[in-house]
Formats: sequence, C-alpha cells, structure tokens
Amino acid sequence: MEFKINKEIFNIAPTLKVGVLALSGIDNKKNVTKFFDEELAKVTKSLVHKFDGIELGAYPLLQRWREIYKSFGERKARSSIEALIRRIVGGKGLYRINALVDLYNLASLNFELPCGGEDLDAMNGLLELTIATVSEEFLPLGSTEIEHPNKGEIIYKTGNTVVCRNFNYRESDITKLTEDTKNAIIVFEDVMSNELNLEKALDWMSNKAKSLLGAEVNMQMILDAKQPELAKI
Repeated sequence: MEFKINKEIFNIAPTLKVGVLALSGIDNKKNVTKFFDEELAKVTKSLVHKFDGIELGAYPLLQRWREIYKSFGERKARSSIEALIRRIVGGKGLYRINALVDLYNLASLNFELPCGGEDLDAMNGLLELTIATVSEEFLPLGSTEIEHPNKGEIIYKTGNTVVCRNFNYRESDITKLTEDTKNAIIVFEDVMSNELNLEKALDWMSNKAKSLLGAEVNMQMILDAKQPELAKI
C-alpha cells in the first residue's frame, strides 16, 4: 500500500506534518486496562490543571485547527484533539474502544495531536489525504447508510471510499480498528511546526504497540510539503 498527501492541502495548511506508523502482528485483544487507567489519570490531572480558567477556543493549537477547518468550509466540526480535550476537562473521560484505539487516544492527549488509525487489511492500493469532490462514499461508524463528503472537505480515502472525514474527525465503519485487526496504520497530524513533539508521539505509540500488543513496527515516518508520499507501507 502507498500513502500520499495531495499537495493542494498544503495551500490550506502549509505547516502540516503527518506522522505515519505502520504496524503488523497486532494482538488487539490484549487487556491494557491497568496501563490505560494509570495513564488516563495522569493526563487528566495535567489537562484539567492546564485548562483551568482557559477557554478552549483561545488555546493556540485549537485556534489553529479551527482556522484550518473554516478555510475549507467546515463551521461545526472540531479537530479530534479538541473533542478529546473537551471530554477530559469536562469530566467525561474517554470511551473504551479496543486496545489500539485506547492507546492512540492516550497518545493524542499526551502530545496534543489529532490521531487516527485504520485497518490496513480493509484497504487496498492507495491511502490518500486529499480534497473531496463529493462523489466519494462514506459509511459512518455504526451506520448502514452511505454519506458523501462536502466538496472541498479534507478527507482520508482509499479508492472512492472515505476512510475519515475532516482530517481525523469522523471515522469510517469499513476501515475501523477492531479486536481482530492485525495490521494497522496510525497517523498523527501536526500544524504547529513541532516536529520533535511529533517524533515523540510516534516513538511513544510504537513502543506501546510493541510492548503491550506484541506488534511489529514496519515503518515510522513524517510526511510534509517537501515529502508528501510514501511509496510503500
């Protein structure tokens, strides 16, 4: 499989960097509850303290993501990292999905980066971060009805199938990670020009996937405007 970023996206988000992690041999039925609970308690304490008295919309990271979303016509959706932070500071905690999703949600919060993951075996050929034309088809999580993205919306897609809408905001039921997932791609999105933080997020995620889920790391890389493509995953 190949992965590429449509170069036109860098007109919307010039500083965008996408950290890519390809994993194989995942045991996604592992019990990570103890680790998850301990890590979630730490990150919750940190974020509640950090955002005490601060309006989320005034936080530079979240401001930047809102600006990017508005630039391609999205007024209501928020970046996945804003949604996660809002849950934590609002005292709602995190949903438990499965081990790999739980781990990347922790990574997303720890490093304040939008993050998503897809089952590589549910895709074939090319995974693209691109601009929607409306003709693409999207099956939302838990739904049986096909939707279409808005024209100009930034999406992940494989073929004509939308993998995720509005960057990593809304996940497809077709390529979602499940307990049976063996091979996966994880992506982190950075728009704050903090490559060191992005590298740390990738390292954290790869280490936890190996130590907790027995996964192998097949590839770990950062894509940007200068290098927007991966020839093979």
